[in-house]
Amino acid sequence: MHDAKTRETFTAEQHALLFTWVAREAIVRIGEKPAAPVIRAAVRLYGEQRGHRMALRAQQDGQPLSMASYLSFREWEVPAGEIQQTGLPWRGDLRARVRRCCWATAWQQEGLTDYGKYYCQEIHKALVRGFNPDLVIDVKGTRTDGSRMCQLVYHGAFEGSLVHEDTQRDQERRILPWSYHTAHLHSTMSAVLQREMGSTGVAVLQAALETFAARFGTAMADVLALDAGTDFDVLPEER
Repeated sequence: MHDAKTRETFTAEQHALLFTWVAREAIVRIGEKPAAPVIRAAVRLYGEQRGHRMALRAQQDGQPLSMASYLSFREWEVPAGEIQQTGLPWRGDLRARVRRCCWATAWQQEGLTDYGKYYCQEIHKALVRGFNPDLVIDVKGTRTDGSRMCQLVYHGAFEGSLVHEDTQRDQERRILPWSYHTAHLHSTMSAVLQREMGSTGVAVLQAALETFAARFGTAMADVLALDAGTDFDVLPEER
């Protein structure tokens, strides 16, 4: 029961700050130039695995792996107002402008934007690539790289339509808890940093987890350690 209650307390804030604490530790220990490619590689793997899970759900529901499907099979949600986004159809594409983002907000409040930028540089394209490598998304700018707003172009978003709409699972069945997403991020970054940085990577993750525990409590940190061996490349119900 205690573990279940602890998992319910996870939000996007833990996800956002864990990433930047890991990135900061890596950069402090080995320098930005050698650390940045490793951090970005971890984000790419993480995003591709998430995108792959989205594709598996779409296929289960009899949906094509189109951009329209990609946009409808998101795995997460945040409270109203934490994301402020507008979308404009343009010649079959969707041009999205994000004026508020809870990840960027958390990083700005903690003075961690310079580390959060590595997440934004890779995550959108990695997600789409994991869903269907033939789809195209352009990232025109992100707030963490100095743009006034994030600007994304989802090519082909309005070409064709979803099929078998009456067979789609409820949106709430697609949403995964933030404890799952945060554990996935921790597991992926741990694997990539240890592979590329060896014992230094181990030290980076340990230090970041200690910072996480000091901020959010050992119970939440224990959840990340407990779920480290999960196969995040398959749907959770298949575990």
